[in-house]
Amino acid sequence: MRIGMLLPNHPYPPDIRIEKEAEVLAAHGHEVLLLCRGDASTPTVERIGPLTAVRHRVHPESRTRRRLDSAIFHATMDSPSWRRAMISLVTDHGAQALHLHDLPYAPSLLKAARVTGVPALLDLHENYPAALAQWNRSLVQRLTFSPERAARLERRAISDADRVIVVVDEARTRLTSLGVDPGKVTVFGNTEPLRLVPSELDPPDFSQGLRMTYVGGIAPHRGLDTVIDAMPRILESDPRAGLTIVGSGESLDSLKERAARMDVGDAVRFTGRLPKDEAMEYVRAANVALVPHRRSPHTDSTIPHKVFQYMALGRPVVVSDCAPLARIVREADAGVVFASGDPADFAAKVLELASGQTGARLASAGRQAVLDRWNLEAEASRLSDLYDELSASVSGSDRSRA
Repeated sequence: MRIGMLLPNHPYPPDIRIEKEAEVLAAHGHEVLLLCRGDASTPTVERIGPLTAVRHRVHPESRTRRRLDSAIFHATMDSPSWRRAMISLVTDHGAQALHLHDLPYAPSLLKAARVTGVPALLDLHENYPAALAQWNRSLVQRLTFSPERAARLERRAISDADRVIVVVDEARTRLTSLGVDPGKVTVFGNTEPLRLVPSELDPPDFSQGLRMTYVGGIAPHRGLDTVIDAMPRILESDPRAGLTIVGSGESLDSLKERAARMDVGDAVRFTGRLPKDEAMEYVRAANVALVPHRRSPHTDSTIPHKVFQYMALGRPVVVSDCAPLARIVREADAGVVFASGDPADFAAKVLELASGQTGARLASAGRQAVLDRWNLEAEASRLSDLYDELSASVSGSDRSRA
């Protein structure tokens, strides 16, 4: 089946979830086209790994028309320009399904699918309405796309889409509570391919003290303020302890200021954003890996890629009690869980690992859990089966029309 994935108004690469989905689908005989944003310096059509990127520019010839399209989008959540590009992906490039990543542009997806007669799939990475309530956004963004408006849009979109894909069981439960038929919701997680797992366990070394690492975006909901606030307690018990934060985002400067204000700046290192391979080297150099997200309706129904990366590399994880994080880490016996937003509990749970024996056991169990269950290859059939089913239905429909 030729699958038209949609990433409107975003460039590609990178996008780790799209990369994983394209890898899985290509391995199972499907072809992936990706509609994404282009500019004057990028090819309109380009083969990138397992997919073909088809890049779209919104009225590059006219600033006035770009502004008009943006105004229509903010008023209706339907961009005429991106909708036409979605239709073109079917009529000119042969896409047999349209697969949108995340909630914005769902009206454009649904209209394009109706016009072309192909299935519409909605891939929800997170609880978008709840996420909007967490993110710092401009006044215009808050006025034009409020959490309440997003929730109304989500209800319509999940009802009208032919299939919905989510990243974790808790998200599926949330959608079915909104009335969605459970049969049309597929869980395809953010697990990592088995090639990330070293052939032999490189056990974490605690002989030089705690070496904690966080990799990912830096924003208030990530909970890194809790980690900084816990550092004085940790250093009191383990003066050699250190924290490395790999990533960038809106809270980076405030976290640096917080570390200096609490007089723990010498123990905290900020690297900025790094390519994935370089970031994973910092995980390998650590003996504890962190996912301290603040618990909320947003973080209770999504799961980050990083938790599986940490487990694959054989590092014990310390996670907050967000429902999916706590469930998976406890099932895998891969780490410890602390109360979200509680620096004292975070410090206590991290220090449980400082002796090394507990940390080494959890590291080994987490790596084995990835080998046994929490890997991309184990998840692959969920996505490939979904498209095999759609392909059969599309072929049957074509035969009946003939």
